[in-house]
Amino acid sequence: MKQILSILFLAFSLAVCQAKEVVWEAPYAFMETSNTRFSIKKVEMTKKETVLHLTVRGRPHNWIRFSKHSFLTTPDGKQYAITSGIQTDSTETELLLDSLFWMPESGKANIALHFAPVPTNTKQMDFLESYNKGDFKFWNICDKKNQQEIELPDEWKNLKYEADEVIPVAKVNKGTATIKVKVLGYKKGMNLEFYVGQYMPLGDNNYCNKFFPINDDGTLTVEIPLWLMSEAEVGFWGMQSNIIIAPGQVTEILMKVPNDYRPFVAFKGFMAKTNKDLETERALSLASVDLQLYTKVKDCKTKEERMQCLKDVFDQRVTEIRAKDYTTAAKDLLCMTVEHKYAQWMYNFAPIYCKYSTNKDGTIRVSSKYSHEKYEECKNMLVLTEKERFGFSWQYINEPGASCHRWFWDAESYLNLDKHAYEKNPFNFDLYRLNNILLADEASREELPDPIDESCKAVIREFEAEQKRTAEALANQENIFYKKLDDIAPKDILSTILDRYKGKVVLIDIWATWCGPCRAGHQAMKPMKEELKDKDIQFVYITSPSSPLSKWQEMIKDIDGDHYYLTKEQYNYLFEHYESKGIPTYVIYDRNAKQTYKEIGFPGVEPIKNAIEEIL
Repeated sequence: MKQILSILFLAFSLAVCQAKEVVWEAPYAFMETSNTRFSIKKVEMTKKETVLHLTVRGRPHNWIRFSKHSFLTTPDGKQYAITSGIQTDSTETELLLDSLFWMPESGKANIALHFAPVPTNTKQMDFLESYNKGDFKFWNICDKKNQQEIELPDEWKNLKYEADEVIPVAKVNKGTATIKVKVLGYKKGMNLEFYVGQYMPLGDNNYCNKFFPINDDGTLTVEIPLWLMSEAEVGFWGMQSNIIIAPGQVTEILMKVPNDYRPFVAFKGFMAKTNKDLETERALSLASVDLQLYTKVKDCKTKEERMQCLKDVFDQRVTEIRAKDYTTAAKDLLCMTVEHKYAQWMYNFAPIYCKYSTNKDGTIRVSSKYSHEKYEECKNMLVLTEKERFGFSWQYINEPGASCHRWFWDAESYLNLDKHAYEKNPFNFDLYRLNNILLADEASREELPDPIDESCKAVIREFEAEQKRTAEALANQENIFYKKLDDIAPKDILSTILDRYKGKVVLIDIWATWCGPCRAGHQAMKPMKEELKDKDIQFVYITSPSSPLSKWQEMIKDIDGDHYYLTKEQYNYLFEHYESKGIPTYVIYDRNAKQTYKEIGFPGVEPIKNAIEEIL
């Protein structure tokens, strides 16, 4: 009898345990970058069902949609289908699967997604609409209390960093920097991309930003052409850190699929300890420096008080950085960031200050733009005398290795404010000269002073030889006009171009390689061009010497149409003719070469498509 009672008690206990609800409050989860407007408030697991309670944030009146084919999946590969989006309490809004869910005026909504029951002893799960790119995916959902420890690969165990590292003296050394990435916990279908950006390529006036897909095994090797040691921003979008890379050097990064938004685990190779320190100090963002500066100066009454407050904040941040257990290199780089921000505030006080305001409750609000009225209020708050403007002395950004720092290249005009900057480090000015020469057109290049350093001179000679080879290669391509029309007078350039396409509809796209909206327009119009490929229309793309030749040559490979690289004078004439104040500029001509449409800035595909179809 006792044995029977024991068996019954055990069965009852098991039944109670199985029926017991398991709740994960604010669980960890990694949501792909397109899904960052979601947060998981709670996961509930019972014998009957599993429920994900989500908070959604987005623009009012925009919509989202969850597929009826969505599912949860557990580490054993089993899938648990979604069943409904029924609300569970009054704070939630019901969601119909496969139907548009419109965001309310508040821009925030709580919803509940119901699924077939996942075993209550589950430690981790993924939510997927599908494995297709662009569909909703929430990876590695787990209770914060049960987050699994990372198992390091053998080659990353017992890693020892250098006790200290210093920034090497800058030198021109054209080559390739290699970045090797290993992502722990990576799963096929995650479709993650590794970002490398915010470094300045040789002969370019814009920071380079690129994305590289992670291989299915979680590895990636990236090769970056460089001419100087450089600071670069790397990581998953929204979760980046700065590292130092250099030509001929290998940087290894161990990462993990981040459900806590800290994807970096360890570094090896070039400047490994410095890179680790920079990742640790990711909290030192420029936004935090700006906020601290505004907080200090907003209550100052005089110019002198404001100047002293800015200096005090700079000194305070430098003191805090110097007290860190970081490498000398990491400390110097962080101090450069703070010094650059200090200089920005000193010399551009009003435009920066008037973007900030204090709410009634004491919180601070920042805007991306400022009003003319606000600027008028602020413009005299800190106006420097000539002696003050030219009495600045750089402590960090003009050091021998400073050219690796991204803000070094934004500080050129500021360096001239330090009367002794050139005497302290003439090589830094040679680097500026070198880059300016490579960016200039031929006529302007002849007027610029040559650098003194022999390594910089060698780069110029190599660059000119490469330009010549590029021109020869382009000369044989019928749809590319580089130097072929240089002898045409500016006033005749438009008619010369249009005469080539008599009897056709022509879309002229005036653009530049460095123009983000221009490039976005090219991508957006690809489907439209495919639809119109059998129609009697010619797409014409026009740029100027402000687009680096090598970059232009590479980019136009992916842009179907005829391409014109005009002289500065020809390009400026077109701008005046079209009364254009910016790019991209779009102009459409009918079969009789009569202008029927013009738009400055990308208006979207539909207006352009409609304007074309009206005259086809």
